Amino acid sequence: MNLTLDNRIAFAQVRDLLLEGQSVQIRVQGQSMLPFFRSGSTITLRPLRDGDLRRGNVVMALAPSGYYVVHRIIRVTDGTVTLLGDGNTVGTETMPISQVYGIVDCAPIHRMLARIWLWMRPVRKYPLWILRRICRK
Repeated sequence: MNLTLDNRIAFAQVRDLLLEGQSVQIRVQGQSMLPFFRSGSTITLRPLRDGDLRRGNVVMALAPSGYYVVHRIIRVTDGTVTLLGDGNTVGTETMPISQVYGIVDCAPIHRMLARIWLWMRPVRKYPLWILRRICRK
C-alpha cells in the first residue's frame, strides 16, 4: 500500500525528527534544485551544526509562504537567511535563521560546482531551459 502525505505534514514531521537530532532521507519533488537534485532523487537531511549556515549550503527551511523548501543559501545576514533554488532564476525566500531546520551534506565536488552555478546566476536560465527539457523525458 502506498501512502501519500501532504508536503506540509510530511515536512513538519521531518522538521520534528531533525530537531530531535535524527537524520532523514527524503525524495526530491520538482525541478527547483536542478541541476544538482532531480525530481525523484533521494537526499539526506541532517540536523544543523555550528557553521552550517553559510553561502552555498543546501538547507531545509520554512519559507514565509508557509511551505517547506530545500534550497541553497545565497545570503546570511544578522538573524536571517536568504535561499534560492538552483533551478530558479528569481524568487528568493528570506526567513529568520530559527526557521532553518536541516542541511544536506554535499560532496566537495558538489560544493565546487555549486559555487560556479551561483556565479552563473545571471545567465543560468539558458542551461536550465535545456535541462528542463531533458529531465521531462
